[in-house]
Amino acid sequence: MNRFAILAKKIVTPETIIPAGVVLVEDTRILQVGPRNQVRFEEREFAVLHAEQQTLVPGFIDVHIHGGGGRDVMEGTREAVEVISGILAKHGTTSYLATTMTASPIATIQAVERLGKLMVEGTGGARMVGLHLEGPFISEKKRGVHPPEHIRKPSTRIFDELLKMSNHRVKLITLAPEIEGSLEFIENARSKGVLVSMGHSNATFEEAMRAIDAGVSHATHTFNAMRDFNHREPGILGAVLADQSVWAEIIADGVHVDPVAVNILLKCKGVKKILLITDAISATEMPDGQYQLGSLTVLVSKGVCRVAEGQLAGSTLTQDRALQNMMRWTGLPLEEAVYMATQNPAQAVGIEKQKGSVQPGYDADLVLLEDDLRVHATLREGKVVYRSAKP
Repeated sequence: MNRFAILAKKIVTPETIIPAGVVLVEDTRILQVGPRNQVRFEEREFAVLHAEQQTLVPGFIDVHIHGGGGRDVMEGTREAVEVISGILAKHGTTSYLATTMTASPIATIQAVERLGKLMVEGTGGARMVGLHLEGPFISEKKRGVHPPEHIRKPSTRIFDELLKMSNHRVKLITLAPEIEGSLEFIENARSKGVLVSMGHSNATFEEAMRAIDAGVSHATHTFNAMRDFNHREPGILGAVLADQSVWAEIIADGVHVDPVAVNILLKCKGVKKILLITDAISATEMPDGQYQLGSLTVLVSKGVCRVAEGQLAGSTLTQDRALQNMMRWTGLPLEEAVYMATQNPAQAVGIEKQKGSVQPGYDADLVLLEDDLRVHATLREGKVVYRSAKP
């Protein structure tokens, strides 16, 4: 039995703030949380991790990520996933949805089958807790860089095959709700326990609202690859901003979305309906150069990812940096902004009873942050998976 105590300067659960707090961990779970003068333990029974200069928060959860460290999730190999998971842990992410790209049916089936097996076997670093299928049921007009030759109309047959080959590990799928057959598709996906996000879409406001009524619960990278807002036809973006049932992903890198738009999103949705995602690709934590996103070649300059035609193609963002940006742009304190990277995504993908919060019985997915919000250490299920070498 592995037992240890973490002594932190402050704990943000995030429901409460505990100055001079302690977290007791037994194996993979949190045993007890509270102020140091109230949580009693025998040091002969618990190893002590001293973090009196750091703030402890829940591990971050990224529901939209394609790769990192020169590797892409579509590779589906253990080597690729280990590299990606390790980089995520370095930046405080302890759980993620491996996100696929629109590709040929064969390539997508192979990827989800391999990823589904790796989920069962497990890897180091951050834990893959499910798959996010970004496409192929998206709008050609708002496809972004998704290959047009592989875009399909919503098909329950194709979806059911992907779900089966992934060993039912798909948690989320992005589709354009204006495409014929989408409402029936949404109802089918929800009946099988898969969440649906609307994105890469040219939907009108009415089309988006019908999709929400049918079961759509998320919006993929809000503002990006969406019909523009118009005061006479608010479109899909208007539906996302107006409907408080919808979780709104945001890429807070200052490239995909201007800080002013981020503040508008915050005012419309509030702290507890926004999801900080990265949409990171294989170029993350790598020097500028040429990288892959699925079958696409992406050119990276000054950390910005574009295809040869100039369109944005994912990001090199990490969740710790997304949190820092959100706080700087909006003035939110850590205890509010951290919801967007922890408890919100946990609730959004249905893992809120195990992850996203620091409380007894939950997985010991924990991050220790320096005062400047650099990651000091990351623990996944009670195991240190990253520790900074910097003093």
